[in-house]
Amino acid sequence: MKRKIKKYTIRFLLFSLLIPFGCTNNSKSNQSKKIENVVQKTTINVIGHWLHEGKREDLVRNFAREYEFEHQNIAVNLKFPEEIFFDKLDRASSEKFVAKVVLEEHPEWDVIKINGAYDEIKNILKDPDWPRKYLVDFSQIEEFRNGTRPELLTDEAKKTFNGIIPGPFVEGQFWALWCNNKVAEKVGIKVKQFGMTVEDFIGYLKAINTYNKNHPTQYIIPIYESYVWTTALAIGIQMYASLLSGPEEFNSATITEHRLNAWAKTLEAVELMSQYKPLNPKWRTTEWTKTQGMLINEECLFYVNGSWMYNIWLAIDAKKTLNCMPAEFPSFGEFSVYPGTSIITWAVLKNAPHREEAIKYLLAMNKPEMADMWVRYTKCPTGIKGSLADVTFGGDQFENFSFNVQNKYKNKQYKYYESGHWVLNNSITQGSALYFTEVIEGKMTAKEAMKKIRKSVGK
Repeated sequence: MKRKIKKYTIRFLLFSLLIPFGCTNNSKSNQSKKIENVVQKTTINVIGHWLHEGKREDLVRNFAREYEFEHQNIAVNLKFPEEIFFDKLDRASSEKFVAKVVLEEHPEWDVIKINGAYDEIKNILKDPDWPRKYLVDFSQIEEFRNGTRPELLTDEAKKTFNGIIPGPFVEGQFWALWCNNKVAEKVGIKVKQFGMTVEDFIGYLKAINTYNKNHPTQYIIPIYESYVWTTALAIGIQMYASLLSGPEEFNSATITEHRLNAWAKTLEAVELMSQYKPLNPKWRTTEWTKTQGMLINEECLFYVNGSWMYNIWLAIDAKKTLNCMPAEFPSFGEFSVYPGTSIITWAVLKNAPHREEAIKYLLAMNKPEMADMWVRYTKCPTGIKGSLADVTFGGDQFENFSFNVQNKYKNKQYKYYESGHWVLNNSITQGSALYFTEVIEGKMTAKEAMKKIRKSVGK
């Protein structure tokens, strides 16, 4: 009985705090209206990203929840593409959806997921100026500029979206020569995370080739490759880049003798690698989606791909992921450029039903707290300014890589997967026209490859 009385007494005291002493029926009515006004909320509709991708999904959901808590007048209706429109059999479904939404006179959504897809949406709309027409330009907002890494605010950076910046650069990414340290130990080597020379890399390949010869039933793939997504070429591209003067020469469309000689030297080194059988002999039938776990499962030594792989491997096996390390590619000297980019994931429609609230939502995302959380959760870089005291330098091999590479190559990044940034020029770099694959497989010598390349460019 005492417990019951105590419980009801506490309830009464808490309730009485909401009601002023000596209130009349009229004041009660006014108080009810005030309470009703307090609970009225504006709902902003947001399309999320990274569903079922471990901590990246957690980050998106946690941010929305915290924003609602800190802004009691706002409700965030967060829906993921897979819940609205995404068709896994149609990779372009996201771009098609965005192209449809931006043209709507009365759109349902306030914050849309664009994920850096300027060109894809431009092609659908047949309008290169679609971002300026339909999206809010955050580069005009001082608060946004103050929270963004300065190298992403330049006119050159704005070219990605035809002259504007439609949202925060939440996701950063770098390509890496991933290695499994346990496998490296097994074959008797220690792989350098930074400053790996071409000679070092050839030595690693020699060591694993020797191991495979001595352990024929325990074969380990030296460099993972898949016909679905060929990535080993990045090793050659970066070796070549280390022979050039800087981004201007790397990105140039002019074929010079210096660039041809740089690629020739690269292929000569690749030819030396070929004697150690670096690629899986079955790579032409290897499905990428079915073999994503090969590195963490100690089936290969090296795996060329982006820093985002940490999140994919973490979802497969968090403990095994800790055995892996992202490393810089081998080089002849200092890199003139490095493969990486910062991506604008979300944008606000100009005619969004709750435009100002949506802008504030993304501005709240463009804060040091989000930058620090992104690095801790994903081990990837970000375009949002963070607190250097919290964005750990050397916290682990993943953060160490992102921190060093981002600060070293601020204005020297290129998008590896864009054909405009290949080695010599677009006309001869499609498919296998660089002959990297033929040379690394030992099917062609470097001299034979260069003879074909020189003939194709009239040099």
